[in-house]
Amino acid sequence: MKKKFVLLSLLVIFAVSAFAHVPAFLTSNDFAKGAFLVRDIDLSQILYYVFSAAEEITFVFEGFVGQHFHMLFGVPKEIEGMDSTMDFRPELTVYDPDGEIVEDFVLESIEPEIMYEFFGDTYSYLYVRHDSTLAKKGIYSIKVKAEDPGRAWITFGKKEKFTASQIIAVPRWIREIRSFHYSKGLAKWELYGLGIIGAISAALVLLVFL
Repeated sequence: MKKKFVLLSLLVIFAVSAFAHVPAFLTSNDFAKGAFLVRDIDLSQILYYVFSAAEEITFVFEGFVGQHFHMLFGVPKEIEGMDSTMDFRPELTVYDPDGEIVEDFVLESIEPEIMYEFFGDTYSYLYVRHDSTLAKKGIYSIKVKAEDPGRAWITFGKKEKFTASQIIAVPRWIREIRSFHYSKGLAKWELYGLGIIGAISAALVLLVFL
């Protein structure tokens, strides 16, 4: 039993290192004060949000001159039996501390790439892959405006950092991530991992009793 627990722990740690992004599932309550504060723009993180109707949400972060700004933006891809989710293309605009537009992403004119995410075993339409160097010090804002209901995610940063409690939360994260992407059941790596653990356990039993 102890060996199986160790193997499962190693599997979870491998999954976390492969995934890199720390997830957060936001609701309208997180924007109740007008904007959601991203406390560390360098930390590798992914924020999920479900637009229940036409609405605009805002993310803010504090930046400094010369800081690297990494951002991805996408929409979960439909699964078999669903209508395409490609029609859901919110407006995405980045503003500098002076309120001037840094970049305005017109998703209607962008042909998305299909992105596979190993951790949740899910697919998304990736519309934005942005890397730049900040030119001003102060509070930057990112506005995402949707005209219709839909789902979208946004990621920031590349610095990987996980706490013990976050590693323990991996199984719950997987369920929530897969649900956000309209998927159910175990991810492929979980199935393979459980199969490997089962095979090792069976081999250990045979070694003990034969």
